[in-house]
Amino acid sequence: MNKSTQIHYNIGELLKKAPNSFYYLIYGEKSNGKSYQIKHLAINNYIKNHKKFVLLRRWKADITTAWVEKYFNDVDVEKLTDGKYNTITVWRGDLFFNKLDEKGKSLEKEKIGSVMALSTEQHYSGASFLDYDIIIFEEFMERGAYIYNESNKMQILYSTIDRRRGVTKVYMVGNTISRVCPYLHDWNLLSTVRNQKQGDINIVDTGTEYETDTGTEKVTIAIEYCKNTGGKKLSFGESSKMIDSGEWQAEKQPKLLESYKNYTCILRIGFLYNGFSFIGELLRKKDVLIWFIYPYNKEFKEDIIVFSDVVKESIYWQRNIYDITFPSDDLRRLLYNTFRENMIFYSDDLTGTDFKQAIDFEIKK
Repeated sequence: MNKSTQIHYNIGELLKKAPNSFYYLIYGEKSNGKSYQIKHLAINNYIKNHKKFVLLRRWKADITTAWVEKYFNDVDVEKLTDGKYNTITVWRGDLFFNKLDEKGKSLEKEKIGSVMALSTEQHYSGASFLDYDIIIFEEFMERGAYIYNESNKMQILYSTIDRRRGVTKVYMVGNTISRVCPYLHDWNLLSTVRNQKQGDINIVDTGTEYETDTGTEKVTIAIEYCKNTGGKKLSFGESSKMIDSGEWQAEKQPKLLESYKNYTCILRIGFLYNGFSFIGELLRKKDVLIWFIYPYNKEFKEDIIVFSDVVKESIYWQRNIYDITFPSDDLRRLLYNTFRENMIFYSDDLTGTDFKQAIDFEIKK
């Protein structure tokens, strides 16, 4: 692809490959046209079928009137409505086609949907949404904190809107910010996403079935890792690859200064947090001790100590590396004294970034 040539994301291939999925996870680089395609899909669906849609964000602070109205700035409402309306506005949590005069006065408006915050999903439970059939969830991948039990809240909100009609589609849009995401973990999508290359579309069977007029159908989730759209690359620093080409955002991490072969492994432990598995090896070279962390894609053996957010009735499964119940004072002291920030090295930048985001304890300095 010519570096100066930019293409734009098109949702058509995803819908062609997965026409019957209920959830669509669409992620990739910033500013590639994902949101543009999906908001136009929802608006055109309203114009054609008179079915409303929900614009969803995570937090209430994310759905200010200013943000919502800017979100629709790239929609040519006048063209889509044959001149009947000229903008989209929000009022009391609802979205409207609106006809504004030169002074900003509303001449005529028509409700086309609603804007919601997932953090307040319980407030919508008593309302009727029988004329809605699309949910657009923007920024489903987060750089910071998620809502507690978020993936279940999403399922509850879906149930509130769909009311067992089996017609509501959810389009979840995100940038390649972090793979430590509750939807990937809780919906068993992490292994699929880890193996995706840009341009891949995968359809995942959730294991749930539903009855239709013609028989039984499976509930599936379609996942697309968007192609690199090209164009001019103007960003720099740690976020540049995510912004310009859709690679997973990774911070610079310390790596071994010498070949792995120059060290002797004296202890091997496992880590399993948020669905991410790693091996940690305590390496020695002469009188120097360091830790080396790398990904692990197998089941842990029963005789290896694993630090994890998974609870098991095994003395080998522990929660916090600095507070173990394993009956060995020597091991306890060794871990406490050596697992320090300046003594930990990683196989690559993405591994170190995933590790630090996945674990639920703070690495001591």
